[in-house]
Amino acid sequence: MASLIIELAPNVYRIPTMGSGINSFLFKETDGSLTLVDCGLKSAPKKIEAAIKSLKQDMSDVRKVVFTHSHDDHAGGAAKVIELIGSPEVISHEAEQEFLERGENPPQDYSYFAGKFFRFMPPSRFTPITVTKAVSDGETLDIAGGIQVVHTPGHTPGHVSLLHLPSGTLITGDSVFNFGFKRAWSLSAFCTNFEQSKKTALRFLDLDYTTAAFTHGPHIKDKGKIALKKFLSVREEK
Repeated sequence: MASLIIELAPNVYRIPTMGSGINSFLFKETDGSLTLVDCGLKSAPKKIEAAIKSLKQDMSDVRKVVFTHSHDDHAGGAAKVIELIGSPEVISHEAEQEFLERGENPPQDYSYFAGKFFRFMPPSRFTPITVTKAVSDGETLDIAGGIQVVHTPGHTPGHVSLLHLPSGTLITGDSVFNFGFKRAWSLSAFCTNFEQSKKTALRFLDLDYTTAAFTHGPHIKDKGKIALKKFLSVREEK
């Protein structure tokens, strides 16, 4: 049976909401309050709630919800999660706020074949939510000892990665995927600017972390930076 929740470091957890294919993340404070990162698809809230209950806590313990970006596999379950919580602080990058509040994906990159194909697909939408705190690059959020906001645009305009400073855990968002033993870029069609997304991911080379946590794919504990450095360095040379 798949785990409801996986500990990455003390008080840092990964919540698989569609196996390891789509993950949310959870941070626990010393007072027991929680911060949730991303809310998965529309079907994810039940799994998020079950994961939190497995820690013998309730959805009402969640005080903050942070979004890496506004695609429906990150925000599709947001409205229901926020309803179950009550009135959490809702945090996103300032360039992503408008899309979360309109309940729609940002513009897509149509310059590649995949984008040209997907442009004829109906746009994905989700129930809009209200962002109560917009943040910018370099801010340190007062969450579980400090989470640094790393603006990595390209996948979307306000896409962020999140570095938990005390544990050295980096949440890449959709800058880099992990398919088991292979790292990969997001499909170009799902990016606003695919080339920019690849370029801004190079910021990971200069950050201090040991565990790499991916929205799409299992995490890499202890050797996360080594794995990402290998992936990114090869691409930097091209």
